[in-house]
Amino acid sequence: MTDENSTVDGPIIQSLKIEQLDRLLFRGTPNQWPNRHVFGGHIVAQAMEAATATVDPKYKLHSLHSYFMRPGIADLPVIYDVDPIRDGRSFVTRRVVAIQNGEAIFSISVSFHVGEDGVSHQIDMPEVPQPEELEDDEEYYSRILRAVGKAPKNKPFLPFEMRSVDRMDLENLQPKDPVSGYWLKLKEPVSDDRDLHARLLAYVSDFAFLSSNLRPHAMIPRDARLKTVASLDHAMWFHRDRIRVDEWIYYKTEGYWTGKGRGLARGAMYARDGRLLASVAQESLLRLKKDDDK
Repeated sequence: MTDENSTVDGPIIQSLKIEQLDRLLFRGTPNQWPNRHVFGGHIVAQAMEAATATVDPKYKLHSLHSYFMRPGIADLPVIYDVDPIRDGRSFVTRRVVAIQNGEAIFSISVSFHVGEDGVSHQIDMPEVPQPEELEDDEEYYSRILRAVGKAPKNKPFLPFEMRSVDRMDLENLQPKDPVSGYWLKLKEPVSDDRDLHARLLAYVSDFAFLSSNLRPHAMIPRDARLKTVASLDHAMWFHRDRIRVDEWIYYKTEGYWTGKGRGLARGAMYARDGRLLASVAQESLLRLKKDDDK
C-alpha cells in the first residue's frame, strides 16, 4: 500500500494530469506514442478526469461509453469540453468531447451512481497460472528482438508490467483460441486516490485488447496483411469501489466476433483474490490491405 500524502506519482501518471481552464473546460497533454498518434487509453483517462472534476464526490463512477473518431496528434494539446447533461438524485451523467485543431477526435459519456443495496453475484475468475509462473512480456519481446539482431527499446512501452497467458509465439505464429488474457500491475509509484486508480484501469484496458480478435487468424496487430488497426469504440463498467492497479490484476480477453473489417472483444478484469473489478467491451477496425496496397 502507498501513503497518499507521501507518494509522488510516476512520470506517466504525471503526463495524464489535466489543467482546468474554465468550469467545464480542461486541457491535457497527449502521450508520446511511437507512431505519433495518441494512445486511446490516455485520452479515455484524461476525459474521465475532466468529467469527474465536475461531479459531487458522493457519486461514484460506474460506467463509460466512448467513440474514437480521429487519430490524436501527439504534439498538440487536447481540449476536453464537458457537457453536464444530467444531474439526478441517483445518477449523474457527463458527456465529454476531446478536441484538437478545432475537430472532435473522441467523445465519451461517463455515468456516476450514488450506490445502493441489492442482490449480488459475479462470473468467477478462470483458473490461470499466477504471475510468478509467467515470463514478463517486455523480457519476452526483448529476447525476440535480440534473436533477430535488433536492439530492445531503451525505455518501457507502458507503465504497467504485463505477463501474458498463452501468448502468441512471434517466431512461429499459429492460430490460437480467442479467449486468453494477461496479468498486469502498475510499475510506477501511485497515490491512494481511488478515482486515479479507476482511470488507470481504464487506461490499460485499451492495451492489447483487440489482439484477441486476431489470435484465431494467426495474426498480430503489426501483421503485414493489415492496413489499419484501430479502436472504434470502448465501453467499461466498474463493479468495485476498491481498485488498486499497483496490485496484480488479471485481464481476461475474448475475441468474441470478427468480420466485415471489424472485431468485437469482451473483457473481464479481476483482482488477484477473484473479485470482478470491471467489465470491458470494444469494437475495433481490422482493415486488410488490398492488392494495390501491397
